[in-house]
Amino acid sequence: MIGYVVAVSLSCLVGVAELVSRYRDRPTTLVRVPSTWAYVLINGGAGAASLLLLHTFDWRFGVQAADVAAATQVLVASLGSMMVFRSAVFTVRVGDEDVAVGPSTLLTSLLAAADRGVDRMQAKTRAQEAGEIMRGVSFARSRLALPTYCLGLLQNVSAEDQADLRTAVDALAGSEMTDGQMALNLGLLLMNVAGPDVLRSAVETLRDEIAVDAGPRRVPPPRNGQGHEADGETRAEPVRANPDR
Repeated sequence: MIGYVVAVSLSCLVGVAELVSRYRDRPTTLVRVPSTWAYVLINGGAGAASLLLLHTFDWRFGVQAADVAAATQVLVASLGSMMVFRSAVFTVRVGDEDVAVGPSTLLTSLLAAADRGVDRMQAKTRAQEAGEIMRGVSFARSRLALPTYCLGLLQNVSAEDQADLRTAVDALAGSEMTDGQMALNLGLLLMNVAGPDVLRSAVETLRDEIAVDAGPRRVPPPRNGQGHEADGETRAEPVRANPDR
C-alpha cells in the first residue's frame, strides 16, 4: 500500500509542477479550477495503474532483494507513467499543424481546459490589480526603470524569460496605443514574471520618478558653499566678512 501511495504522489507532483510553471504569478488559483484536479488525478491514476501492472506480472528488473525490488517498481511505475502519458503513437498532419495522436492527446486537452478555466478566473482580478498598481504611472518614464528594477528584485529569473520580457516591452513601445494603455499592458507583462506583490512594491518605490506628473529632480546644494540654481530658484551666495574693515 505504501508503494501505491508513493507512486501516486510522485505522479501527481509532476502534474502539479507542470501547472504551477504555467501560472507563476498566482498558482493558488489552480485549486478552484476543476479541470486542474482532473489533470493531476489522471497523472496519479497512471502511476497507480503502472505499479499494478508491475505487481501483476512480477517484474523485478533483475533485482533479487524484496525491498529493493519494491522500491525499483515504484520508481519505474512513476517515471514510466510520466513517459507513457506524454508520448504519441503517431503524428497526423491537419492543415498546417502536426497533431500528435496518443496518450498525450488526453493530457493536452485537459491542460488546455485548465488554461481556459484559470484565465477566465484570473482575468477580472488581474485587470483590477493592474489598473490599481499602474495608476498614474508613465510608460515613457517606466519602460526601462520598472522592468529592470523588478528583475533586480528577483534572483531566479532565467535569461530566456528576461529576453522575452525585453522583446515584449519593445514591441509595446512601438505600438500606437496611448501612454496610459501601454503602462497598463506593461504592468500585466511584469505581473506574469514577478507577480502583483513585487510589482506593487517596485512601483511604490519608484513612484516619484515614474509618475506621469513627476517633475525634474532637485539638485542638492554643493558642499563648497557656492550658490546655484535649483528648480528655478537662485540660491544667494553667502556674504563674507571683509578683512580690510
